[in-house]
Amino acid sequence: MFALAVPGVLVSTAVVGLLVAQFTPLGLNAAMLFGALISATDPVAVIGLFHELGAPKRLSMVVDGESLFNDATAIVAFDIVAAIAAGGLLLADPADAWNLAALAKVPGQFLLVFFGGTLVGVTAGWLVMQVIRLSHRDPLTEVGLTTVVAYAAFILANHYLKWSGVMAACGAGVMVNFYSKRILGDKMHGAIRRFWSFAAFMANSIIFLLLGLTESFLIHDLGRLRFVGAAVGVAILAVVLARAIIIGLTVLFYNPFIKPANRITWPEQFIMLWGGLRGALPIALAVSIAPAIVSPAERTLVIQLTLGVILFTILGQGTTMKRFMRRFGFARRGGVTPGATSRAAGRRTAAAAGIPGLFGAGRGASVSA
Repeated sequence: MFALAVPGVLVSTAVVGLLVAQFTPLGLNAAMLFGALISATDPVAVIGLFHELGAPKRLSMVVDGESLFNDATAIVAFDIVAAIAAGGLLLADPADAWNLAALAKVPGQFLLVFFGGTLVGVTAGWLVMQVIRLSHRDPLTEVGLTTVVAYAAFILANHYLKWSGVMAACGAGVMVNFYSKRILGDKMHGAIRRFWSFAAFMANSIIFLLLGLTESFLIHDLGRLRFVGAAVGVAILAVVLARAIIIGLTVLFYNPFIKPANRITWPEQFIMLWGGLRGALPIALAVSIAPAIVSPAERTLVIQLTLGVILFTILGQGTTMKRFMRRFGFARRGGVTPGATSRAAGRRTAAAAGIPGLFGAGRGASVSA
């Protein structure tokens, strides 16, 4: 849902940043950076659980649709916050950077960076699909061109036009996904999706590997974690509260304009709230914070808060998600796996067709007690 992916991320950034700045040792600049990087959800595991339990299609579409753009929105917001924080270094009090004049420029700057990058990506994606038309069904060429267009769109938008390279790559991906099935057919479309699924898996894995290799303070400063426990608790509460606010606001403006049967119910709102897991992106953004923007102690605390929130969402929310879905009646197949469902469907089809054997007695076959 676009409202959760773009305005929701911005509202979450402000809420989390202000609360963390108020109740933790972080200054406003570092707190706003943390608010921006932690606002992007990663519902991949939740979507998989939805498919496993047979959750309503609309709920899956809302959660999956939110994840389409919220990562890019969070990165754009993070870059803008970092630019404001860097400008604050020239002031006697860095918090003075967050004045009305600076904040008034943020919406226009965000829209330009966000939609400008998207336009670059959409254009690049459309152009490369016209080139792929001439590739004579060469799989290596077609997969390679989808890789080239992602990097080309990012470099053109980020380095030359000073717009969002992430949104450019996202826009290019949307165009390639939209046209590839029409131009290349189902087989090649599936091959491209599998390649990029593997690439996404490798990127997530490498992020965690690089974190372990570069951030050695997580080892020799592990004893300090008990001193930041209160700050981690504040961060967790702030993240959950911000998530509840943006879902509540979205539903408040969405439900009155649609039919009662299609409105988002309270159980669905809770699943959307509890399904707001965090993944690898916040870690990548946290470790990318330049030491010149915040002090080393604040940078360390931001990373520790990020890891604490991610750990809570994975171990707390992720492990209890199935229980809540069953409790609210979203497990329509009763927890039956897709393979078991397929086997049951096969038995019914074979029985209806009169095929005996492994599927049991078919139509017309005698069944003895």
